[in-house]
Amino acid sequence: MNRISLALQGGGAHGAFTWGVLDVLLEEGGFDISAVSGTSAGALNAACLVTGLAQGGPDGARTRLHDLWRLVSEQSPLGAVEHSLPFLPMPRHMVHSMLERLRAMGQMISPYDTAMPAENPLRAVLERLIDFDLLQSRAVVPTFVSATRVDDGSARVFTGAELTLDALLASACLPNLFRAVTIDGVDYWDGGYMGNPTLTPLFAQDLADDILIVQVTPFHRAQTPRSVDDIVSRVTEITFNSSLMRDLRTLAEIQKLLNGGGGHANPQLSRIARLRVHMIAASPQDAAPSGVAKLDTRWSELTALAESGRQAARDWLQRHRGDLAHRSTAPNMLEPFTST
Repeated sequence: MNRISLALQGGGAHGAFTWGVLDVLLEEGGFDISAVSGTSAGALNAACLVTGLAQGGPDGARTRLHDLWRLVSEQSPLGAVEHSLPFLPMPRHMVHSMLERLRAMGQMISPYDTAMPAENPLRAVLERLIDFDLLQSRAVVPTFVSATRVDDGSARVFTGAELTLDALLASACLPNLFRAVTIDGVDYWDGGYMGNPTLTPLFAQDLADDILIVQVTPFHRAQTPRSVDDIVSRVTEITFNSSLMRDLRTLAEIQKLLNGGGGHANPQLSRIARLRVHMIAASPQDAAPSGVAKLDTRWSELTALAESGRQAARDWLQRHRGDLAHRSTAPNMLEPFTST
């Protein structure tokens, strides 16, 4: 049994890639999940994973994750159209062109405008799927959800009794789409700005020594973007990956110093020194460079992303399952990043 902690990145509709990865891990078995850290779509996946496991084991978690993305699709206008008119073809390029025009219009309208809906559509999805009393209890795997404070730009990590419906909505609150979520008098936006996902809660002494990151947004793009949409999308990718790169580089620097100095009397330092990091990442092809792709919630697109996640998980397990409990397999962030 491989004991691991999971770190699940956010990425809008591309969180369906993570659904596929988790589906394979649950189907394969042999994993003892000690904790989960999730941000934005990763937070929604995390909540469904841990409550599904608590209520129905691996099969229950697989069903809960499937239902999450099915409901996300059905609650969205695009998904509803595809579901009600399956005979009407919706080519990807046409859908994304329409989404781009809508996004451009949306940038001129605040979510606080009276013409915009005040309710976040994810609220109904999460109310239907998640037993929040269970999520807040000790019966589930320890879960950590990140959101960004609007007032000072710092990250807040919600866990235990703090894992309310509003905490999940805050973690997935993109400021150009949704109104800020207020918790205890503080307004929050998407957690991806400051922790996507945050790794430090997974450094605790009683958790697994192996951390598996599921990355939705690629670090590397071979081509420099030229169009306005692609430039904005790449800037967003860099922004939402910056905290993860920072955490990985900091961990690598600390481990380099610790492992060069022999044994460690401090248990926490010994713990950090032996952490091993792994990553299952969406390919640049799966994570389309167009930012509007993350708004495409058609069931056909979500299931295609999930299948990509399943294949990526199978490939990773074939190459690296034997490395668990022995060595890190994630990219070395102290060296120039190269894509293969």
